Amino acid sequence: MSDRRSVALLLALSLTAVAPRALATPDVWRRSYALEARGDVRGALSAIEALPGEQRAGYLYALRHAWLLYLAGRHDESVAAYRVAAGASARAIEPRVGELLPLMAMRRWQEAEQRAREVLRLDADNYLASRRLALALYQLGRFDDAREVYQQVSARYPGDLEMVTGSAWCDLRRGRRDEAATAFRTVLAVSPDDATAAAGLTAAQAR
Repeated sequence: MSDRRSVALLLALSLTAVAPRALATPDVWRRSYALEARGDVRGALSAIEALPGEQRAGYLYALRHAWLLYLAGRHDESVAAYRVAAGASARAIEPRVGELLPLMAMRRWQEAEQRAREVLRLDADNYLASRRLALALYQLGRFDDAREVYQQVSARYPGDLEMVTGSAWCDLRRGRRDEAATAFRTVLAVSPDDATAAAGLTAAQAR
């Protein structure tokens, strides 16, 4: 066999060995998304973790990994993964907003407040960070501050009834029952099955 034919054969064999691995990568992502859509979070997580090591170092892998860890209830690991994603893209907002989910799931409200405010320093009108900041402040018992944030979000998104309800609950906690009841009724007039507003109205009317 000539040297030229030997080189050609070796090249063909090497490409054959590499091709299945290269072609398998999109299938790994596709399988992960399909499993998540079917509600199989553990399967989706296992699928994405099966990527070759060098492909588990990028931003998009870290972001998806963090999300799936959150869905799987592995919240400490999710926080760590979101921070890996943030480290891989210094100006990215989404991993910083995403990190709030596992923090809130663990009821680490002070950290959630700090992280939300960090996002808002980068993106002053960020919708998700503002919503999550309001909830964190409410859970910390800082009802005046929480109401202010709920009101700010409502001013920008008047159709977000959850923000109206949140503000009303702050009024209720501040002893302003009549104001709270009015807001709860406003929500229930257009969303009559809103359980949170219904519970709030019942609480506001109790004497």
